[in-house]
Amino acid sequence: MKIVCMLLWPLLAYGVLSGQNADTGSLSGTVLDQTGAVIAGATVELHGPNGAVIAETVTGAAGSFHLEVEGGRSYRLDVAQPGFAPAEVPVRIASAAPVTVRVVLRVALHNEDVTVRSADSPNSLSTDIAENQSANTVNRADLDHLPVFDMDYIGTLSRFLSDDATGTNGVTLVVNGLEANGPGVSSSAIKNVKINQNPYSALFSRPGRARIEITTEEGTRDFHGAANFLFRDSLFDASNAFASIKPAERRTFFEGSLTGPFGRAHGNTFLLSGENDNDDQQSIIDAQDLNGSVHQSVPTPMHHLFIAARAFHSYKGGDQLWMSYSYEHETNQNQGVGGTILAEAATNFTSFEHEVNVGYTRVFSSRVLNQLRFLVGYNDEPVRSINNAPAIIIQGAFTGGGAQANTRRTEGHFDGTDLVTYSRGRQEIKFGIDIPDISRRGFDDYRFLGGAYSFASLADYAAANPYSYTVQQGQGHVTFVEKVVSGFFEDTVRIRPNLSVAAGVRYNWQNYFHDVPHNFAPRLSVAYSPGRKSGTVLRAGAGIFYDRSGPRPISDLLHFDGRHLVRLIAENPSYPVTPAQLAALPPGITQLDPRLRIPYQLVFSGGIERQVNPKSTLAANCVGTRGIDLFRSVDANAPPPPDYSARPNPLFGQIRQMQSEGRMKSNSLEVTFRGKPTKYFSGQAQYTLNKTYNNNGGMNSGNNGGGIGYFPADSHFPDADWARSDNDRRHKFDLLGTFKANRAFDLGLALAVYSGKPVNITTGNDDNHDGLALDRPAGTRRNSLHGPCYTSVDLNLSHEFSFHKGKEEGRSLALSLNSFNVLNHPNYVTYVGVISSPFFNHAVQAQPGRRMQLNLEYKF
Repeated sequence: MKIVCMLLWPLLAYGVLSGQNADTGSLSGTVLDQTGAVIAGATVELHGPNGAVIAETVTGAAGSFHLEVEGGRSYRLDVAQPGFAPAEVPVRIASAAPVTVRVVLRVALHNEDVTVRSADSPNSLSTDIAENQSANTVNRADLDHLPVFDMDYIGTLSRFLSDDATGTNGVTLVVNGLEANGPGVSSSAIKNVKINQNPYSALFSRPGRARIEITTEEGTRDFHGAANFLFRDSLFDASNAFASIKPAERRTFFEGSLTGPFGRAHGNTFLLSGENDNDDQQSIIDAQDLNGSVHQSVPTPMHHLFIAARAFHSYKGGDQLWMSYSYEHETNQNQGVGGTILAEAATNFTSFEHEVNVGYTRVFSSRVLNQLRFLVGYNDEPVRSINNAPAIIIQGAFTGGGAQANTRRTEGHFDGTDLVTYSRGRQEIKFGIDIPDISRRGFDDYRFLGGAYSFASLADYAAANPYSYTVQQGQGHVTFVEKVVSGFFEDTVRIRPNLSVAAGVRYNWQNYFHDVPHNFAPRLSVAYSPGRKSGTVLRAGAGIFYDRSGPRPISDLLHFDGRHLVRLIAENPSYPVTPAQLAALPPGITQLDPRLRIPYQLVFSGGIERQVNPKSTLAANCVGTRGIDLFRSVDANAPPPPDYSARPNPLFGQIRQMQSEGRMKSNSLEVTFRGKPTKYFSGQAQYTLNKTYNNNGGMNSGNNGGGIGYFPADSHFPDADWARSDNDRRHKFDLLGTFKANRAFDLGLALAVYSGKPVNITTGNDDNHDGLALDRPAGTRRNSLHGPCYTSVDLNLSHEFSFHKGKEEGRSLALSLNSFNVLNHPNYVTYVGVISSPFFNHAVQAQPGRRMQLNLEYKF
C-alpha cells in the first residue's frame, strides 16, 4: 500500500509544476433549490449577445458547474431543471478573470411533474472542491432500481462508510446541507444519498467517510405522490445456517409520500410522508448448558410507525419558510437474544419521539444566502428485562437468567444551524454556528439490581464456582443538561480555472468534557487539473476532526459518583452470594482523568481522478487517519502486578477512570469507479485496502466495546493492547449498479465482498482480579484471531407499467422482485474467542440466508 501511495504523490507534484495559465475567462457557479439544497443534473446554457448557445453543461453531484469562455463580453446564463421554474442570470466576464454566480431555482408554478433524472454526464471531472469522484452517490432513479433491503436507502449507502472515521456518537447525518438527527421524511421522499462528498468541509463535524448526506423532496404546485408495499415471507427464503428448523417469519411494510399545493396562495405547498412496518422475525440460539446443546428459535417481533407533515411557503425573490412535525413509535420484543444468549435473558424495547422542525432560507442577493434550521423534540426510550432473575454468564457458552438491563432514557432536545454563504467572483465564503445538541436528559439506570454471576466455564458453573458477582445499589435516576456548540468558517477560491483551494476552521465546545484552550479544527482541500483538457484532476486535503463524548459517559459520571449509585463487585463469591459478603464490599465509582482532553483525528489524503469516458471516472486515493488523545477507560484501583492480590485503595472497589490516552493509526488505498461505461450499465464500485491499529478497541466495535467504554486487558499496561482495531478489515469491495437490458425489465445489483474482522482471544477468567474477564493467554496479542469473511450478492428485477403517453412522467406501477444473499453464503457474525468455551474458534451466529422481497410502487 505504501508503494502505491508513494507513486501517487509524484503525480500530484508533477501536476502542480506543469500547470499553465489560462488566457480565457471562466464562469463557475452553484445551483440550489429554495431550501438551499444543491440541484444535480440541472441544464446550464451560456448564451452570447445574439442569443446563440456558445457553451453548455450540467451541474454535478454538488450542484456546481464550470465553463470557460471568451473574456471581455456580456452573456446570459440560462438554468433549467424539471420541476423548477427556469432562471436567467446576466453575467459579465472580464478577460482572464473568473466569475462565480449562485442560482436559486424556485419550484415551478405551472403543471409540471417533479422528476429526478440522471444528468447526461454526472460523473465528469471538475476542479470544484466538492466534486471529488471518490464520493458515492445514488439518486432517486437508481434508488428505485437497486436491491434495497426494507427500503433502507441510508443503510444501503452506509456500506461505503469507514468505521475508523466515525466518532463516539456514530455516523453524522446531513439533511439538505445541514446536520440533523434524522432525515425527517420517509423513504420515498428522499431524492438522493451521498457518502464522502467534500470530505474536508469545515461545515461538518466529521470527515466525509463518516458522513451521510441526503436531499429530500419539496412541496410542488401539482399533486404528486408515491405509495409502496413491501412483502417478505420465510416460505420463500433459505434457512439460517444455525436454524435446525426454518422459523416462520413475515414482514409487511407500507410507505408513501404525497406533495401538492394547499390554500389559495401560489407559494403554499405541503409534503406528507409516513411508513408502517411490521416485522415478525426470529433469532436463532446456538448455545450449550449443563444439559447439552441448546438450539432454539425465538420470536423477536418489531413494529415501527413514522408520520411526518411538512408545509412550505415560498416568497418572492426565492425566500422560503418551512415547518414540519413528525411522530415516531417503535416496539421491539425479545431483544438481545441469539447466539449464546438464551431467551430468558431478553429485553423489550419501546421508543417514541415527537419533533418539530423549522427552516428558513433567505436570499439577500445573488451573492448572499442565509439558511436557518432548528428543531425541538422529545423522546422516551425504556428498556425492560423480561424477568428479574439474577443474570448467569458462562463465558462463551451461554447467558441466562435475567438480562438485568432495566433502563430508561428521556430527552427534551434542541439543535440548530445557521449558515451564511457569500460568493463574489472567484471566491465563496461560508460561515455560521452549529448547535448539535442542547438537551435536558434523564437517565434511569436500574441494571444489575438483581445481580449477575460470571463463570469462566461450564465446569465452574457445575461446581457453583463463579469468579465474580456484580450488583448495583442506590438511586438510579439522574438528570442533566448537555450542551454542544460549534462555529465554522470556510473560504473556497478558484485561483485559476484549473486550480481550486478551500481552507476553513471549525470550533468545538461541550460541557462536562472540555479542555483549555478551546478546540479549533483547521481543514484544507486542493483540486488541480494539469492542463485545461487533460482529463485528470489531482486532489489533496487534510483536516482535524474533534470528537464528542455523547450523553452516556456523562450519565455514568453522575450515577457512579459514590453517592447516587454504587456498583459492587465480589471476587470468587459463594453461589448464591450472602448478605454478609455484599455488606463487606467497597463501592465502585467513575471519575475523569484530570489530564483528559477532547479526542481528535487528523485525516489526510492525496489522489488522482481520471476521466475514463465521457460518462465515467476512475479515482485512486491514499487516505491516512491518526487518532490522538482517544477515549478509553481503565481501572485506576486495579490490583497491581505481579501477584494481583489486592486493590491499592481498600475503601473502593473498581475506580473507572475515563481517559484520553488512546491512539489509532490507519492507512488505506481507495479505488473508486463511477459512471456509465456502456449504455446498458451504470453504477459505482469501490475497493479499499486498509490497515488500522489502535489501543482502544474501535468505535462501535463488538469486542469489549470501543472508545470510552473500552477497558484494556490489564489496566496497569494499557498500551499492551496496541493491535489491530476491532473494525479492521484488510480488504473491502462494494458495487452498486443497474442494468438496462431492454424495455421488459431493469436489473439492479449490489455486491459486497469483505475480509474478516479480527477476534480477541481471552482465557474466560478474571486472572488479574479486576472484575473483568478480559485477560488474554500469556504471549497472546489482542485481536490475534482472524474472523470470518463476508460475501453477499443482492439482485433487483423490476418492470414499470406506465399509464400515460408521451415522454413526460405520470402515473405508473413498478413491480420489483428482490433477492438478498442470492448465493446463500453462510455469513458468520464472528467467532467465539474464549478459550474455555466449547465453541472456541467457531461461530454461533450467522447473518440471514437468501431472502426474497416483493416491492410494489405506485407513482403519480
